[in-house]
Amino acid sequence: MARRLMDRIAGPAGSALRRVLLALPGLAGVALLAYGAWLAWPPLGFMVAGVALLVDRAWTQALDRGAQ
Repeated sequence: MARRLMDRIAGPAGSALRRVLLALPGLAGVALLAYGAWLAWPPLGFMVAGVALLVDRAWTQALDRGAQ
């Protein structure tokens, strides 16, 4: 019984892990960019992070509209 449950969970769990691992380099890049900007001027780090989040949101919405 536990084996069947593991078989049913393995596929979706693997897909979720793959998506996280594919997104990780991009997230690390945004974090490093925001941190570097913060080192130059602390408010700039927050601005860079905010702009990155807004761009990501706009990109996601554009992709969702294109898929319809």
